[in-house]
Amino acid sequence: MEILYISWNEAIKLCYELAEKILKSNSDFDVIVAISRGGLIPARIISDTLGLYDLYVINSRFWGIGGMVFPEPVVKVTQTLNVKDKNVLVVDEVVDTGKTMLKAMEVLKKFGAKDIKTAALHYKARSIITPDFYVKKLKKWVWIFYPWSFCETLYSLAKSRNKGSVFETALDIIEELKISDVPISSEGLRSSLITYVKRGL
Repeated sequence: MEILYISWNEAIKLCYELAEKILKSNSDFDVIVAISRGGLIPARIISDTLGLYDLYVINSRFWGIGGMVFPEPVVKVTQTLNVKDKNVLVVDEVVDTGKTMLKAMEVLKKFGAKDIKTAALHYKARSIITPDFYVKKLKKWVWIFYPWSFCETLYSLAKSRNKGSVFETALDIIEELKISDVPISSEGLRSSLITYVKRGL
């Protein structure tokens, strides 16, 4: 499996590049909706750049530890979405199959959104939809390793190798991917991975 590691520095640049594309489009949005958890940081940066304070969150589970965890995206709304008759921008980190984005759009239409546009840092060519705004199109499938899911992704990759110590395997992966900006201490990483094991994830 090919892995594309995105450093914090690169991730923040991608977020601002996406925000600038949206600005240049002269689109007039009233509300931003982040698809949690991956879309949280990009959506926050976009809301800052566009000067939009109305930022809502839709929780979605489709991908997780080791790949797809559900046959279809499971979307939960845990707050009142005040989107009736409003222009909405939905943000996620990546559009992979496109199913999560479509499900989020369906939910927003039920809440009465007037117009819905979509945005993502990465868009994979196999997706059934093309986001209205994106920074990079990936023609072949790769596992994107974002910095905001550092421990989760390392755990997933280490566990999939079945080589004994998850921590030692995670350190091997860090070395293989030449990750020089590890955002957590060695002890912190060990504790996090132990927590993942205890949770039975």
